[in-house]
Amino acid sequence: KVAFIMDLLKRDKLDKNTIVVFLGDHGRAMPRGKQWPYDSGLHIPLIIYWPQGNADLPAPAHYERGQKSEQLISSIDLSATSLAVAGITKPEKMQGQVFLGAQAEPPREYLFGGRDRGDETVFHIRTVRDKQYRYLRNKYPERPFLQINRYKEKSYPIIGLLRDLHSRGELTGPPLKLMAETRPEEELYDLKQDPWETNNLADSPDYQKVKQRLASALDHWMEEIDDKGRIPEDPAIPEFWDERAIRVYSENLKNRPKDWFLKDAALGPYKVESKKDE
Repeated sequence: KVAFIMDLLKRDKLDKNTIVVFLGDHGRAMPRGKQWPYDSGLHIPLIIYWPQGNADLPAPAHYERGQKSEQLISSIDLSATSLAVAGITKPEKMQGQVFLGAQAEPPREYLFGGRDRGDETVFHIRTVRDKQYRYLRNKYPERPFLQINRYKEKSYPIIGLLRDLHSRGELTGPPLKLMAETRPEEELYDLKQDPWETNNLADSPDYQKVKQRLASALDHWMEEIDDKGRIPEDPAIPEFWDERAIRVYSENLKNRPKDWFLKDAALGPYKVESKKDE
């Protein structure tokens, strides 16, 4: 598809006048991937192609073909950078930062993210990372990591497999931690030493200064963007969401194609039969 798009640009004589950006939207559809504010869910590929041979569109001074950058960039920076490259000053209230061209701003020190309600599940998570550490804050630690989510239960075979292995006492290590009934209020990971974020350092005396620094940066960001998650939530609201989600998903999942539901022996007691077998 990439070659197809590039060929179209060349055919239409736009290849010398088009900056091409390739990026992902989220991590893989796996536990702790898509929808989750860990690196496995938030760290996505970003490739920028700058055309050659156009004096009216010179590459930025620090742009080099084949170069790999360790600069922290957020997806929201693409809109601000696109405006700048087109010679347009970004709006004052725009959160994105310009990272290429004459209007480039100082590199980010931190990246921020979060997760709230998604599909049938209720979470409230905020996170911040720098070049080495990621800090997460869980507002509802009493809600387990693998809350029932029928869309994912029927889409991701790995979830049913995890539940089956756990019921037989065959899970160990990090996969076993995913099955815990609660989650820690705070998480801290050294991304250089622990890229899969399995060793939580939040309670380690050796990392309290790091945790405090990141927590302070997160608080500042939440205040700066007026994050409504800072407002205490009535306990009845998550309960209402649970009830509503069950009702809505029960109805909507009936409309899926007959063979959409998974049927796999690996899912054990959690396998979902095809509708044609009902």
